[in-house]
Amino acid sequence: MKRIAAVFLLACVLNGQTPGEKDVVLRAMRDEIARARQLRLVDEPPYFVEYSLDDGEFYMGRASLGALLSERSSRDRYPRVRVRVGDPKLDNSNHIASDFYRGSRFDPFRYPLEDNYDTLRHCFWLATDRAYKQALEALARKKSSLKNVSSTENLADFAASAPVKLILPNLRKPIDGAVWRERARELSRVFLDYPEIAASDVTAYASQTISYQVNNEGADLRFPDNMAYYRARAMAIAPDGSKVHDMVEVLAPEGQQLPAVSDVKAAIQKSADTLRALVKAPVGESYSGPVLFEGTAAAQYMAQALARNLSVSRKPVTDPDRPINIPTGELEGRIGSRILPETFDVVDDPTQATWRGRPLIGSYPVDAEGVVPKPLPLVEKGVLKTYYASRQPVVGVEASNGHGRIPGSLGGVVPLPGVVFVKAAQAVTAADLRKRLLEMGKARSKPYVIVIRKLDFPSSASNEELARAYRGLQRAGITVPVMAYKVYPDGREELVRGLRFRGMDARTMKDIAAASDEQHLFEYFENAAPLARVDAGGYVAGASIIAPSLLFEDVELEPFPGDLPKPPIVPPPPLAN
Repeated sequence: MKRIAAVFLLACVLNGQTPGEKDVVLRAMRDEIARARQLRLVDEPPYFVEYSLDDGEFYMGRASLGALLSERSSRDRYPRVRVRVGDPKLDNSNHIASDFYRGSRFDPFRYPLEDNYDTLRHCFWLATDRAYKQALEALARKKSSLKNVSSTENLADFAASAPVKLILPNLRKPIDGAVWRERARELSRVFLDYPEIAASDVTAYASQTISYQVNNEGADLRFPDNMAYYRARAMAIAPDGSKVHDMVEVLAPEGQQLPAVSDVKAAIQKSADTLRALVKAPVGESYSGPVLFEGTAAAQYMAQALARNLSVSRKPVTDPDRPINIPTGELEGRIGSRILPETFDVVDDPTQATWRGRPLIGSYPVDAEGVVPKPLPLVEKGVLKTYYASRQPVVGVEASNGHGRIPGSLGGVVPLPGVVFVKAAQAVTAADLRKRLLEMGKARSKPYVIVIRKLDFPSSASNEELARAYRGLQRAGITVPVMAYKVYPDGREELVRGLRFRGMDARTMKDIAAASDEQHLFEYFENAAPLARVDAGGYVAGASIIAPSLLFEDVELEPFPGDLPKPPIVPPPPLAN
């Protein structure tokens, strides 16, 4: 993207044009934000004004067993207008009432699809007026709250950042809904061959979005923000009444970069075969001993234990005797502490657009605040060096590092991972890692050891399943295994089901005993929801995690607690493919 941007900007200069000069949306945003300097009430002008607009077209089709369940297609323009009053040291953000506004709203939630300069300016004018009045109210409330509370946190509310100008070509590719509709139907037919599966569906999704951003600091941005995916979910009921489920997600930045439909079918068939085997598999027993997180499961573990815990939330200002329970990350306050073995280094590098020829969904040219990301060393020789940061300072990180990914609450932006590389200096081959696993089990006189190849992350479980899986635990920790195998001394494997971790969280990372020299890619849509639950949250950001297989010397697992629902009384009707 950077090379394309440079060529495009150079061509504009040679032609004597300002980049994006003919773009009506950009022109309306630039002109109206210049006029926002006239805003002033009670001698409190805004010091920061920002306009963002996502001009997107999408299609989503969902099918089950070859029949279309639902279908949506739309073209929308969603605006976001941010106004800050006060100064960077103390402004209207990060107060419990920052998002509250008592006045009337006259500006629309969606902007006109037509490039009408006057109408667009009118919409931004109304939105700026409302956002300014809301900011004044919030700042007054915040100052009032601060008079009645004492705080040892001496942090600014907004960090400086150099304005970026990046105008990429506005290339929107048409989305053929009929093609995506048929793909959803075709892929969902795979489950016709699996009568053991009680419920299944496949979603085919494609979007084409142009994102705009202009602020009064001089930022001037237009860039594509596209995505496409296939998502297959399925659930089966075991003879004892317990549910087993699995999900396959195939993601790409562009529709044409998705694998062939035949390859996606093969992945769905593999998932369905696993569910078929899980229905017949025995329930696992309580276990404490060596566990190997192999392949995808290792990258999923690092996504949960490390990457998600590096997004630190700042506690908002509130009134006395009105405490707000803001969950803290497991790594909060641990900069400078060892969180991984000394042989481990972790870098987040969103500038890496591909890995082994595969496009990465975690790569992006600028974040949601217009900050250009750079390679970010997160862990060096096992020691935590920093967190993901937006322009809202937190303890330990007082400037953005280009990871403000999705709009948040109280005037903030949520910092999230991009492309995470986990590397171990003293890695061993996959065969040696498995050999060491068996040796650990033998040394502890274990009849078997455990290999985990997939976790329920992002979670596609129902509320009922989640309640049963985490009943009695103080916190969710690492999500439950989907594919867990007993491995006996002779190498024989046996699939088991119905297990959950006990006491496994981010603090377990420093107990990693060994890592493989092979790297495995896992990608998902991060939405900042608990367990990154599928379809939770309004905004998502692509994340790519590349990590080796991981061996732990001691991990505890136990069966799910609680009673089970009764299975269906009669068998399912026959399916004819």
